[in-house]
Amino acid sequence: MLGIVIVVVFVLWRASYVPPGYETIKYETVPVLPAEQHNPPFLEIWEAMEEQIPFDNRTAKSSLLVMDFDANGSFTYIQFGFFADMEDEPWVHSAFVLQNGSAYLSSQRLDYRPPHAHPLGTLAAADDIPFDEISYGKGGTSLKIFYHEQNRTYDDTYGNIYAVENGTLRPLKFISFATTEVWNTIEIYPLDPPDENRTPTAIDEDPRALVIFAPREIALAERVAYAETNGTERI
Repeated sequence: MLGIVIVVVFVLWRASYVPPGYETIKYETVPVLPAEQHNPPFLEIWEAMEEQIPFDNRTAKSSLLVMDFDANGSFTYIQFGFFADMEDEPWVHSAFVLQNGSAYLSSQRLDYRPPHAHPLGTLAAADDIPFDEISYGKGGTSLKIFYHEQNRTYDDTYGNIYAVENGTLRPLKFISFATTEVWNTIEIYPLDPPDENRTPTAIDEDPRALVIFAPREIALAERVAYAETNGTERI
């Protein structure tokens, strides 16, 4: 209950805070989104934002997605944001969705446009993840989408790396990137109960963490090897 209260306070603070010189718009008529176990409403959030916010879809660029699940696999809150122009000016658009499906949308004027990819591809890939097959920790689970602008290789040191394909997670042996384009990872890891005696573990060092790549990222990768192909590579 305390966690829900904290999220509500943060939502209300975020919706009311306006940095100096930046205009913020709050949208009041947002429908309650579906809140089903193992079925986060990723695409429904996007559709609600399309309906409520007059942004230029052609200019949409991904920003962030953060979501926490409880130990039973039901989400506790979702924070989603992306960049997109309105009337040829750059804005960032945000959505906060609480456990009961209540959504809060806002837009804030910016002065720059990041070189990210359109958010819908990564959202669709996240929507394709079989959440009913994921093991949820005693303290719950967190999902985050990260964007990357540097070359990087993922191999067996990460423990659990996957491509999401047609509603399944296909294991990877390794994947490497050497591209000038911004690319994303979808990362899922357990939220352990508070323990003052436990040393915090970085996500890259947590053997339970899942690092998932959308179809766009598989296509952008320099090299990909699927675990079940005995090391066969695509170059």
